[in-house]
Amino acid sequence: MAPTTPRPARKRTAAKRPPAPVAAASGDGYELVQLTSTVPKEERVPLFAIDDEVYTIPKVVPQGVALEFLRISREMGEAIAAQRLLERLLGADSYEALEQCPSLTDEAMQRIADMAQKIAFGSAEIREGKAAG
Repeated sequence: MAPTTPRPARKRTAAKRPPAPVAAASGDGYELVQLTSTVPKEERVPLFAIDDEVYTIPKVVPQGVALEFLRISREMGEAIAAQRLLERLLGADSYEALEQCPSLTDEAMQRIADMAQKIAFGSAEIREGKAAG
């Protein structure tokens, strides 16, 4: 067999990555959405009162909370999702006060849960103070 000449080693080049998306001028359909992880001071609205102590929830609910409600509702059912929504909106201490209230009726609980869901999902009527109650 005749001696073979070794082939020169191939140069490997890194795969070219597509350029990062750049916010285009409006009109071509793409605009980068900029978000921040800082939480602005929130305005709160009353949800219920126990012995004249008013308990509030945020007037504008972060969309992550609403998305969590939808996911839990799909995975475990709406009743469990509604409980978690109330707990997130009220905070642990306020939720516990509601949980321990001896005069809480099914009707009152349903009204509280309904109002919290309306606020969480952005009902314009609730945000403008036109809630029927």
